[in-house]
This record gives sequence, structure tokens and C-alpha cells, in this order.
Amino acid sequence: MMLSIVLILSACSGAGEGEFKGDPIGDSKGEAKGGKTTVVVSVMMKDRFLETAAREFENKHPDIHIDIKEYKASADSGEGGMMEAISLADVEKYVQSVTTQVISGKGADLILMNELPQDKFVAKKLLVNLNDLLSKDGSFDRNALYANILEASQDGAGLYAIPLSFSLSLFQGDAELLKKANISVDKNESWTWSQFKDVAKKLKQQGDSEKLINLAPTQLLFDFIEDHYAELVGQGKPNFDSDLFRNMMKEIKSMYDEGLLSDGLSFGDFNAAFQIANIFSPQQVMMIPKGLEFYQKPSASGKKNGAPFKSSYSLGINSKSDVQSEAWEFIKFLLSDDMQASPELFGIPMNRGVAEKKFGEALQKIENGTLETMAPKDTLPDGGTAKKRMTEIEKLISEVNVRVSSDMKVLTIAREEFDSYMSGQKSAEEVSKLIQNRVKTYLNE
Repeated sequence: MMLSIVLILSACSGAGEGEFKGDPIGDSKGEAKGGKTTVVVSVMMKDRFLETAAREFENKHPDIHIDIKEYKASADSGEGGMMEAISLADVEKYVQSVTTQVISGKGADLILMNELPQDKFVAKKLLVNLNDLLSKDGSFDRNALYANILEASQDGAGLYAIPLSFSLSLFQGDAELLKKANISVDKNESWTWSQFKDVAKKLKQQGDSEKLINLAPTQLLFDFIEDHYAELVGQGKPNFDSDLFRNMMKEIKSMYDEGLLSDGLSFGDFNAAFQIANIFSPQQVMMIPKGLEFYQKPSASGKKNGAPFKSSYSLGINSKSDVQSEAWEFIKFLLSDDMQASPELFGIPMNRGVAEKKFGEALQKIENGTLETMAPKDTLPDGGTAKKRMTEIEKLISEVNVRVSSDMKVLTIAREEFDSYMSGQKSAEEVSKLIQNRVKTYLNE
């Protein structure tokens, strides 16, 4: 799955000009000022959901102050928010800064873990096992959350970061086009990129190569690494200098060399046989144009694990924090019905009841013609089709048991060296050894 870090929603009106603010976190965790306990929350950039949640939480808990520290100042968005690009270099600086702070015993009380090396944090015992807090807190209903996603969010037997919301990574496919081409793809079954390659070859043979899919090689590389992350980086032992990884690279390159995939972006091409469909909200499910169906996205392994999910917000508590109980109270508040129902929450709510209600509301809007969208009304599905899609997505959510996660630094190293292989400058053997050595050095830091 292409990481969310390349493009991050920035919907707040923070100060600054989009520049890094250095070390905004420091030793500020757990301070008590004016009779209040401060809980510091570390994020890459602020957003309206967390800022609104902090204000409402403070209204209910006047003795606690939530201080959201952003690493990169949000540019002034004015009315209505904005989309702001975040480069991989930006994220790498952020990851390095926060990781160094937490390892040294500093850092925030609550940490947004989405782009951080969670496995490294867990191995170094830098995060609290939230299962301990969940089991001791009788006021929190664990059953209100998606149990399968909560379980898949664990590292081993411990839950060290809890998602507030999530997204699904799927394909949307033109079922009619495939039928005319006499190509059968079971949308309920997992399939591999090798199987996708066979489908692409058949379409190309029939003169429909322009109707395949535009997909950057880097996105495929990330998918392949994440599918086999435990085998390639498991327990801090890199395994990139292997036939497993070299075969991944060769398969990716072959799809572009044979003209089966195009390295370009085409946001308006609804004629493609397949497109990436990352599902971030119930309303998005309803807006997929008529004639298209959801399919599971191919994987490198083809294991029957259902659609992978990615946390939109994933919070962990610093094990060195002196205000762990207050930090936990804030997490519970973020998972409450009211906050999970917030229109400012990005992603599908982790609270099952709230998510089901949002799906129902989106379906009702389709049925009565009040769904607000820029898409032409005549491209929207009818009520029956929308209901069928909603049922399919809810079933996919209930079957999810794989979390997409990896170390951003590892992916950056792989991407940098992989480019020279795609351009033909270096062989797969040379590139795999370079990645192996660089990742090994990084993991031993």
C-alpha cells in the first residue's frame, strides 16, 4: 500500500510557513502548571480532529491540559482547510527526531505512531502495553471496537498502539469490461501480482493495454516489502540479500518492461480495468461509479488474509511518561461515541457502532439523492447497488486480520536503491546487497 505519508491531510490553521520547528517536544512531558497536569501529544502535523478533541476533553477534565506538539508547522490554511504535500525527506527527519528523543528517555507522553518504527519501539520497551490498561479499566467497553482490527494491531501478544480509525486498500474493477474480455477474477478471493500479470497479458493481447492500471513502481515495491516484512526485516535481521527479495524486484520490473503497467498518474481515468481504491469513509464506498466492483488488491504472497488495513491514527503511550493514566483517559475519549462520530475524524471509525451508523447514513443519502459529491449524479449507483456495496465492505472489514505497517526508513532505503535497478544501471544482485548493508547498519544504530 502506498504510504499515507506522501500526502497528509492538514485541515488546521496552525502558525508557521510549513517549516520544521526543530525540537518542540523535548522534556515537556508530564508537567504540572497552574494545578493542571499536562499530557504532551507528538504528531507530524496537527489536524482539526485532534485539536477539537483536545478542547472538548479539557472542558470535561479541567485538571488536564492536552498539549499537541507538531514537528512540522502547518501552513495557514484559511477557510476550509487544505491539502499539503509532505515529502519522504520530511518524514525521515521526523522519524529520526522522535525516535532519538524517545530512546533517550525524552519525548511526548502520547505518540502518533503511524510513520514511526513501531517494531523498534516495542523491542526497546518504549511503549506501554495497552492491553494492561484495557483489562484493568472497567469503564471502557472493549467490545465497542472492531475486535479483529484491535487484535491485528497487536505486536505479538501486546497492544502497543491503538488505532482510532483505519482505511482499507482495495481494487475497483470494471466487471463488464472483464466479462467482455472473457476474463474471470473472483472478487471475494485473494490473488497475487503474478495472477494480475496474467490478466494484464490477456487484456493486452486483446488490444486493451491502455485499460489496465497506472501504478508507480515504488508503490508496488512498498506493497511487496510490506507483504513480506516479517521475512525481510523480522526481529531486526535484514534479509534483502536473498532470492525472495530479488525475485520481487524482477517481477515488478517485468510488468513495466512488458508494458503491462504504466508508471504514471491518471486520476480521472475511469475506463481502466483496475484502479487502486483506498477506502477512507463510508461515503466514499457509495461514490464509486456505476459499473465498477470492489476486488481485493493483489498481494505478493497471495495469502488469504482478507483486505489489508492501515491505521489512520494510531496512538501509543510513552513507557517513560509520568502521566500514563491521564494519557489513557484521552485515548478513551478519542474512542468515545461522540468523538468517533466527528466529521473531522479521517478514516473509518474504530468504534463499530459509529461506523455502522455512518454506513447507514451514507446509504440513506444515496437512496434519497442528498449525498453531497462533486461526481455527476448519473454516475452514482442506485440504492440497491449502494446497499450491496455497503454489505460487501462491512463483510471485508469483519474479515480483516492484517495490518499494513513497516519502518519508513527501511522503505526509503529500498526505494533509493531500487530506482537504479529499474533504470537498468545496476543488477538485482547489486541492489539487493546495497539495501541489505544499509538496512543492517540502520537497524544496528
